[in-house]
Amino acid sequence: MVRLLAALALIACAALPARASGTARVMGLYPASAGAPQAAPLPMLDSKVEVVVRGPLVETVVTQRFSNRSERAIEATYIFPLPYDAAVSAMEIRTGARTIRAAIEKREEAQRRYEAAVTAGVAAAVTDQERPDVFTQTVTGIPANGTVEVVLRYDTLARYSSGTWQLVLPMVVAPRYVAGTVSGRPTTGTGRAPDTDRVPDASRVTPATGPQAGGPTKVAIHFAEAVTDVTSPTHELADTSAPDVAFTDPHSDHDAVIRWKATVPAAGWVEQGARGGFAAVIVEAPPAPARKAGSLRATFVLDRAATMRGDANIVAQPLVRALFGALTGGDRVAVIGAGAVPWSAPADALRAIEAAWLAPGGPLDLTLVLRAAKPDGAPLILVSDGLVADETAAIAAAKALRVPVHVIGVGPAPSRALLVQIAAVTGGTARFALPADDLAAIAKATVLDLATPPAPLAVTWGTLSASDVVPQVLPRLGAGQAMLVLARVAKVQTANARARGEVFAFEASAKSPAVTGTTTAAGALGRRWARMRLDELLLGRPDPTAVTRHALEYGLVSPFTSLVAIGTDIVVRGGTKHSVAVPVSAPGGMHWEDVKRETTLDFSATTGDTLKSEKPDAEKKKPKKQVAIDNTRPAQPTGGVVTGTTVAPTSSIDQGADRGGATKGAEDASDEDEADAMKDVAAAPSPMEAESVVLTTGSGSGYTVGRRSVLGRGWRASLALGGGLARQEAANRGLVATGLRLELARGRFLAGVEGDLWLVDGLNPQGRVLATFGRLGIARWFELGVGLGVHLGDGAGPAGSVSLRVHLPPIPWVSGYLRYDGALLGQPDGPREGQNTGTVGVEWGF
Repeated sequence: MVRLLAALALIACAALPARASGTARVMGLYPASAGAPQAAPLPMLDSKVEVVVRGPLVETVVTQRFSNRSERAIEATYIFPLPYDAAVSAMEIRTGARTIRAAIEKREEAQRRYEAAVTAGVAAAVTDQERPDVFTQTVTGIPANGTVEVVLRYDTLARYSSGTWQLVLPMVVAPRYVAGTVSGRPTTGTGRAPDTDRVPDASRVTPATGPQAGGPTKVAIHFAEAVTDVTSPTHELADTSAPDVAFTDPHSDHDAVIRWKATVPAAGWVEQGARGGFAAVIVEAPPAPARKAGSLRATFVLDRAATMRGDANIVAQPLVRALFGALTGGDRVAVIGAGAVPWSAPADALRAIEAAWLAPGGPLDLTLVLRAAKPDGAPLILVSDGLVADETAAIAAAKALRVPVHVIGVGPAPSRALLVQIAAVTGGTARFALPADDLAAIAKATVLDLATPPAPLAVTWGTLSASDVVPQVLPRLGAGQAMLVLARVAKVQTANARARGEVFAFEASAKSPAVTGTTTAAGALGRRWARMRLDELLLGRPDPTAVTRHALEYGLVSPFTSLVAIGTDIVVRGGTKHSVAVPVSAPGGMHWEDVKRETTLDFSATTGDTLKSEKPDAEKKKPKKQVAIDNTRPAQPTGGVVTGTTVAPTSSIDQGADRGGATKGAEDASDEDEADAMKDVAAAPSPMEAESVVLTTGSGSGYTVGRRSVLGRGWRASLALGGGLARQEAANRGLVATGLRLELARGRFLAGVEGDLWLVDGLNPQGRVLATFGRLGIARWFELGVGLGVHLGDGAGPAGSVSLRVHLPPIPWVSGYLRYDGALLGQPDGPREGQNTGTVGVEWGF
C-alpha cells in the first residue's frame, strides 16, 4: 500500500511544470535554497567591498564572485544585509565576457521579466528590498562549471558621536524570532521560516544558517579627507595608516565597525541637481547637563533570548549593572518581559535580575511585550539585539506607548534598523555597545537621557529657499550625537545657515565620480536626500503609489521597486530548472545550538497564550519537537501555530533542487564531502515532519513568488482525482472519483467538509457530502482522515470514509491517497443495500 501511494505521489510530482525563483543576500551573498541534499553549493571564490568615505557620506561597491561547479545551469538565491540607510542605485552581473546592467522597475514588473528570463534560459538577476537592512537577490542562468560576479553599489552614512565617527558594514542576516499563526498560503521566499499572520514575509528574511557557512569578505576603505586614529573594535585592520585601511572577515559572520577621529565639518554643502539643488548640514546635540535633583522612574525591557547568549550577554549583563548603578536610591524601576520585576528600588530590582539571569529567558516577543507594557508615563530602556521579524508591528507598539523608548543595541549582528526606528518614533535615543566599549559611559549617558528633556534642534536655511527638509521632524539625539539634515533648494548659491545657534557657511560638495550603469543622475547629496525622503514616505501605512513614483524617479530599490538585469544570450535551452541555496553564517559569538533549539516550532502553545499567562519565558512549555523545513523553494504552510522561528537550519550547505521539484540523488553523490563540511547545519527530517504542524510546509521548487492562496489563515482546500472499484449487489463496477475538501487546521488536527462526485460504470453519477476530520503526522509523511455524511445517487443513505494520504518531497502540497468508502443505501422499492468502494488517486492542496 505504501509503495502504491509513494508511486502515485512521485507520478504527480513529475507531472507538474518545472520552474525556479528565489530570494537573496549580499555582503556575504550566499546562494540560498534549502531542502534535501542535492546539487553542489555555489562556493564564494571571493568577496570584495570597496568603500570611499567623504565626510559623513560613504560610497560602497560590493563585488561577489561565485562558481557553479555542477554540470547544469542553475539559479542562486541570496538573503543579504546592507546598512539600514543604504541607497541602492546600481547593480550588474558579469558572466563570461558579458556585463548585464540593471534597470529600476516596479517590483511586480521586475519579477515578471525575471521569470520570463528563467523560462528563456538567459542570465538575469533581480534585487528586492524586504526590510530597510535586508535585501533579496536572485540570479539565474549561471552556466555549468561557470562563474558569475554580482556587483552592487550603494550609499550610506557614517555616524558621529562625542568626537568619533563610526561606519557599520553588516555582514550577515542573523536568525530572528518569527511569531504568529502560519498564514495558510504558499510562502513568498526561500527562507527557513514559513510566512505567518504576524510576519507575512518571514520566508524572505530568514536564511538558512550554520556556523562559519560564509566565505571570506575583503574590505578596503579609502578616506577622501584627512582623518586620524582609525580603529576597529570588531576586526583586525591590516593597515591603519589613513587614507587607506583594509581588513578581512574570514567567514562574514558579524558586523564590521570602523571608527576614526575627525572634527565635525564647520560648513554645509550644496550640490547642483536636475531641478535646483540640494543642501546638507550636520546638526550636533549639545553635551548633557549634570543631572538635577529628583527621582526618576523607568521601565526596563531586557532581552534574554537565545540570540543574546554569548557576545551579546558579555555586553548586556555588565551594561545592565552599570545602568542600575547610575541610578540613585530614590529612583524606581520596573522590568517587563522575561524575569519581570515590579516597581522597586534599583538595588532590589538588580538582585532579582541577577537571580533570573541564571535561567534561560526564552524568545522575546517584543511586539507583545510592548503591547502589554503599562509604563504609567515612565520612559522605557530597551537592551536587546532586536532580532524579531515583525518589525512594523513592534515599531507601532512602541509608538503607542506614548513615552520615549531609549534603546541600547548589543550583539554581533543586531537589527539596527528596528532599534533605531523604535527610538526615532518614540522620541528616545539609540546607542549600540560592543565588548570593548566603555559600558559605564554608555550607561551614564542613557540615564542622563532619561533625566534631561530633549534639546530643541532646528535648522534655519537663510537665503537658500529650502523646501522638503529631511528628516521633516528632527529626531532626538543623545548627548554628543550628530546627524545629517538635507533639503531641496531652488538655487545653488553661497549662503549661511544656522543650527543650534551656530552659523554655517555652505560650500560646493566634491563631485563623485560617475558610476557606469547607475539608475539615477543625482549626485551624492541628491541620492542621500532621496533615500531619507523614501524613509519618510514609508512611515506608518505607506502609499504604494507615492513610494513607487519617488523610488523610480531617483532610481532607488524600495519595497515597491526592484533592480532587474536581463541578458540576451541563452545559457541553457529550455530554461533554468535547478535552484541552489547556501545557508549564511551563524553570527560569530552566538551560542548556535541554543539559538537553533529556540528558533524551532513550539507545538504546544500560541504566542497569544503566552501573553495571557504573563509567565516568564523560562516557564513556558518547551517545544515538543524540533523541525527542519525543506526550504529549497518557498515553503507552503497552510495551518498550525508558530511561537518561535519556525524551523531549524536546513540540511546542508548545498540545497539545490529541480525547479520542478524533483530532488537530485545519485548524480550529486560526488558533492557529499562538501555537504559533510556543514555537520553543524542540522539535518532536515522529511517535509511531512514539518507538515505535521503546518500542513504543507515542504518547499517544492515550483511553488514560488506570485502564487497566492485564496484562503485565510489556517485553512486548506484540496482537490482530488482518482479511480477505483465500487462493489454493490455482488457486482464490481469501475468508477472515476473527484472531490473538493475544505478544512480548518488547529495544531495537528483538521476539521472540514467535503463534496465528492463519482462517475460509476460509465456515466452513472453518484455523490457524497461528508463532514471530515483529519490527523497530521501519524507517521513519517502520513495523514489520516475520516468522514461521515450522506450518499446520493443509485439510492441514498448514511456514508462514511477512511483515507490515508502521503506527502512526499519536494512538493508536499501534492499527495497520493488510498481511500475506503462505505454506505448503506435505501432503494425506493427494496431493502437497503451496502456499497463498498476503494479508490486511489492524487490530491492537490491550495
